[in-house]
This record gives sequence, structure tokens and C-alpha cells, in this order.
Amino acid sequence: MNKDTIVQFICITSILEPEEFMDMWESYADLRVDDTTNILLQEGVTEKNGNRFNYVIQHKSSAADFRFAFMKERSRMHPPEQKARIKLAGGYHPVQLQSTYNNVKEDARIVVFVAQGETELEFYRTQSFHYLNIYEAYFENCAYSYVMEFFVRKQEAPELLAQLKHRHGVEAAIYKGCRVSHSSKKVTAGY
Repeated sequence: MNKDTIVQFICITSILEPEEFMDMWESYADLRVDDTTNILLQEGVTEKNGNRFNYVIQHKSSAADFRFAFMKERSRMHPPEQKARIKLAGGYHPVQLQSTYNNVKEDARIVVFVAQGETELEFYRTQSFHYLNIYEAYFENCAYSYVMEFFVRKQEAPELLAQLKHRHGVEAAIYKGCRVSHSSKKVTAGY
């Protein structure tokens, strides 16, 4: 990613089973997104009661080409509200990228949404992790100040997750990349 990259974070809460969600996601993404190679679909692996979002989607684009790929233009293309709720967290600019996604295949990924007003990044940087990606809100109306990805050893993930969740204004959960295989367009576990 270069300095002109914007990453759109889309958070999804769904009552569907993973296979049903993947079927719905594939048909929705086929209609809404021209190039799925710039999309990372992640499924929450934290227990259901500890995970606000079942899925987090990262969609990268250049600042010049940025548009909300998942905005509701026509209601027939929007997933039925009773099956999936979409929260557009907004567009974020990468300020620190330590992971290329290819170097973390054995690590757990903790995605952290940091509430508006939080400016103390040193707390996050001093935690124990392999890699840390930090994205800062690019637009004033973003839902969060920062979105972070911590890459840690799987056995260390629960401890770090607990520390992060104790921080005021933080939503955090463990996610894994999803491979979508039914469609002719592929959504992969890495960019």
C-alpha cells in the first residue's frame, strides 16, 4: 500500500451460518464490486457473545478512486436487514503497516476499533505482538478514530485481546481471513 491508499472498513453482523453468509456475500460482492482482489473478508472467531461483528471487510483503493463500494444504491442489492446488518466504519489511511499479510499466516489477527477521541497510541504500540498495522480516520465522519490489526502468536491472542478489551472505547475481536470459492471472482485471505 502506498501513502495515497484509503482502506474502507465495513462491519457486518449476521444471524446466518457461515456457509449461508458466504453465499449471500458472493452474490452481493459480484454485483457491487468491480475488483475483489482489493477486498479482504474476515470472519470473527471470538465467541459470539464477545464479538460485536461477525465479519469485517477491508476494501482498499486509492484516495482519488475512493468510493463506498457497499452503499445502498438499489435496495434489491442490499442484503436483507433481518439477515445481515452493515455498518460502514469509514475510510482510513494507513499510518503504520508492518504486516504484508503474507508474513503472518501462522499468527492470530486481532482487529481493534478505537473510539473517537482516543489519541494515546503509545499504549497500543507497547503491547506484545509480531506486527501492528494502524489505520487513522481519513474522513471526519468515520465511526472510529483508528482501526488496528495486531498479529500475534495464537496462544498469546486471548491475553492480548483481554488487555485491549479493558481499554475504554475499544472494540476488539479475533478474526481470520475467509476464502470465497463459489464465485468466478475470488476474495482471498490477503491483499
